[in-house]
Amino acid sequence: MPSLQSFARLLAMVLCLSFATGAMADNVQDINQLFRKGDLSTALTRANQFLAKNPKDAQVRFLKGLILTDLGKSAEAIQVFTGITEDYPELPEPYNNLAVLYAAEGKYDAAKNALEMAIRTHPSYATAHENLGDLYARMASQAYDKALQIDNSNKTAQTKLSLIKEMMSGKPQPKAIASAANNRAAAAQAAPATPKPAAAPAETKPAPSVTAAPAAGIVETVQSWAKAWSSQDVDGYLAHYAADFTPANMSHAAWAEQRRERIVSPKSIRVIARDIEVKRISANRAEARFKQSYQSDSFNSNSSKTLELALIDGRWLIVRETGR
Repeated sequence: MPSLQSFARLLAMVLCLSFATGAMADNVQDINQLFRKGDLSTALTRANQFLAKNPKDAQVRFLKGLILTDLGKSAEAIQVFTGITEDYPELPEPYNNLAVLYAAEGKYDAAKNALEMAIRTHPSYATAHENLGDLYARMASQAYDKALQIDNSNKTAQTKLSLIKEMMSGKPQPKAIASAANNRAAAAQAAPATPKPAAAPAETKPAPSVTAAPAAGIVETVQSWAKAWSSQDVDGYLAHYAADFTPANMSHAAWAEQRRERIVSPKSIRVIARDIEVKRISANRAEARFKQSYQSDSFNSNSSKTLELALIDGRWLIVRETGR
């Protein structure tokens, strides 16, 4: 069964704090802090008190769903997340959390429908795509198990089942956004295998055409970069930069060391890249502009970021970075 271990409760914090202002923001932040500290009963009480006066507030309703999930009250959490999807159908995160809750109960069809809705509202939502792939793999595994129960001599089903189990072994379970009951100190998504820098080619290869490297690949690169940063996977983060990337006023080596220190020092980090716009400069050059939300246990910021990327040996790598 899929677990409810998460990738980063910090997305909830960004969602909650991005839109609240004044006294409302203070209330949301207080509930968030109680949630982070594991004081779930008090956090739930405070959330209910707030919602009694602000019943349509999406941020605190989302937080309440997370709190109920961590308390093991899945049915109530499902009710809360379902209500959010009805009132705010444009938000993908509640659909994703619904899917994980359904999958934990073995309701794979309901989980699949929820993930498809998340993707429909936000086609570049990588977590929902990944969770949907994991869900299909689990459904296939069940189907092959059933086939072998009927005919245990079915070699084809045995082979396919073995391949799926091998693929899924050691793989993180489907991710619920911002729910980490058993890993409160970790506010980052389970890190994937660390990407390794590409070795220098033996000979110069012709650059891929524009059609071979569409804008979607650039968006995926930006999301992968943000994911590595959120996971505090320094090597994976640095692997998204070209070898000749040189920031202002320091060498590449000094910059890399500074980035390493700033990424590993916080207890938790969450980086979200939203509204990514890609501008193709040439067949091998592109520019990605987006809104960046950064939150750690000690610092929050929202900014506009521009990454200039170059297609090098078939990979989009960052060659220039500016923010404001």
